[in-house]
Amino acid sequence: MGESGAFGVRVTALHTAATTLRDNAGALRQHAHAIGDHAFGLGDDAVGRDYSAQGAGIHQGFERSAGCLRHWAAAAAATADVFDRAATEYARLDHERVTALHQVGR
Repeated sequence: MGESGAFGVRVTALHTAATTLRDNAGALRQHAHAIGDHAFGLGDDAVGRDYSAQGAGIHQGFERSAGCLRHWAAAAAATADVFDRAATEYARLDHERVTALHQVGR
């Protein structure tokens, strides 16, 4: 399971993947916030004022897009947590097994 064998779980790779996923989740949250704050079609801008129904539809599309990004960010963050927990558990089990094997034959 450790880092040296050709067969096993690469714990550092799991931790690295978790870090990358968390970074991406943060970026997705920022984009969701920027898109969700877009005021297009709320009535005070020139485009929404003359075409209120169309402007409201576009605004709802922005809100749905932002919601999708928020869900994607939450899923990425949750997956990162699972990767970190799995990596920690693999390392713990590997250490436990190595310790047990060293005790054999003593």
